[in-house]
Amino acid sequence: MKKLFLSISFLSIFLFPFFSGIKAQATFGEGSEVYATLLNDLKSDLYKGEWVKKVTLDGKERLMFVPWIRDHIHTMKAYKYWEKDMASYLDFFMGRQTEKGMYFDYWDSYKDKNVGQLFFTNCFDNEFYFVDVNNQVFFFRMPIEADLEYLLIEGVYTNWQTTGDQAFLKQWLPTLVKGMKYEMTDPLRWSSKNLLVKRPYSIDTWDFTSQPDSLKSVDRLLYHIGNTLETPKGIMHGDNSGMFQASKQLSRLFEAVGQTETAKEWSLQGDLFLLRLNTVCWNGKYYSHFIPEEPVPAQIKTDPINSIGLSNTYSMNRGVTTPEMAASIIKTYQEIGEKTKNESVAPWFGIYPFIAPHFGNYAVGEYMNGAVLPLVGGELTKAAFQNGYEKYAVEQLKVLQQIMNKNDGKLPGCVNADGTAQKEAIPSEWGQAAFVSALVEGLAGVVDKSILFQEVEISPRWYFAGVNQTSVNVGYGSDGNQVRYDYTFSPKSNQVRITTEGKFNRFSLRVPIPEKLKSAIATINGRKVPVVIDLVNQSRYAEVKGNGSVNSIDMKFK
Repeated sequence: MKKLFLSISFLSIFLFPFFSGIKAQATFGEGSEVYATLLNDLKSDLYKGEWVKKVTLDGKERLMFVPWIRDHIHTMKAYKYWEKDMASYLDFFMGRQTEKGMYFDYWDSYKDKNVGQLFFTNCFDNEFYFVDVNNQVFFFRMPIEADLEYLLIEGVYTNWQTTGDQAFLKQWLPTLVKGMKYEMTDPLRWSSKNLLVKRPYSIDTWDFTSQPDSLKSVDRLLYHIGNTLETPKGIMHGDNSGMFQASKQLSRLFEAVGQTETAKEWSLQGDLFLLRLNTVCWNGKYYSHFIPEEPVPAQIKTDPINSIGLSNTYSMNRGVTTPEMAASIIKTYQEIGEKTKNESVAPWFGIYPFIAPHFGNYAVGEYMNGAVLPLVGGELTKAAFQNGYEKYAVEQLKVLQQIMNKNDGKLPGCVNADGTAQKEAIPSEWGQAAFVSALVEGLAGVVDKSILFQEVEISPRWYFAGVNQTSVNVGYGSDGNQVRYDYTFSPKSNQVRITTEGKFNRFSLRVPIPEKLKSAIATINGRKVPVVIDLVNQSRYAEVKGNGSVNSIDMKFK
């Protein structure tokens, strides 16, 4: 995430050139046409970025996707398909956890450099920064941010799912719990009124608020990204959908190491977060941008209850919404898209309506205050695929193609209304990774339901994209293709044949039923099997289950 006032260089920390070559995992075969091109171009972008490299920190070589740890974690949803090292950069940050349980956002070296960054950190209370004099490295936490403690759990969960490394889990689970307890007790982060995580009035999950125009110099900076007991705060739903997901992931991680009672406790904690989140933050159509606990500062000209922020798309993919709630959020984005279609290439905004005349240093249309954000588009597309709005999801992929065509085949971090790149932007890898995930887990429909694809859900949604024949390969790191399927659909006979192979033990195959048809019959390896019809908002799926990775499934719709 590109942050205001920061200019980060990493060349002074023993950097190694990183050109590992893009592994063959996560590929679409012949017949998938534009979608294979999109996936390949996104992969190429992810490896041509300025950040991804190996760095030596604390005497250990580590694989870094993006320097900011939150951005790094958000991009793991794509890099996990090609890279095996999901752990080394995480444990660097977890190893620097403070006594309170807080993590730092980022590190930088001040060796042989201007030390202005050290002055920047010294503007804030010393709990938010640490200077490692021996290694000439400093660490900083944006005081306003409330997300790292749950995001680190997502990162560790991804490492466990892609490697099955239990030793890593056992080493770091106490650290993860300490981070969660910090979020749930620290008066800067925890609302004793609503029993939810709180933060100052930022644009959704972002790292700055809008300071009064009268403030100058250091006072302006302190207000812009600061957080004290006196700073006005409210509940941002995305922090709490993140806490829900983290609690449920912690439960699975404790289950994996045999601590079943602790697993139950964290699962219950997740249930409680879900109940409070949906009681406090849902406004009937979507999650309100902010729920004020203290008066919204006068310089922020917004209606927090009736504004929609970008974390609505993340919340759908974190599992907090019912199918009906997800449909309502997606319809809201459709409405915004219709309302702004003559003004903007896509409705992928950080907040809508925009905040006039400006939010902090950003006028309407700039950065989080109205730029088109591919990270929103990717999460929205994935959610639409998985919640019965597949045609809308395909429309978003067409917009993605349009934007990439305008930018020489690349996907920028922030986009102007006409589809061109904005000058100030977050690292582009964030949005690229979101769309990779939308293509793999949404369009191709390959979702790991356990670890190392031991149990896999396959929901080939090629029907909605007009693709009648293709193949898909998906795996983690360099372990080989753990899931492969060949897909053939005959529109004339309304029949699908899917053959699978790989390294998985159990599978659930969910095939969209063509429009105007209602049911299906199926065989697996020539043997007739029961079919369950699953209604997902606007769509019907025919679902069969089976064992083993080598199978031939035939399905006829009627």
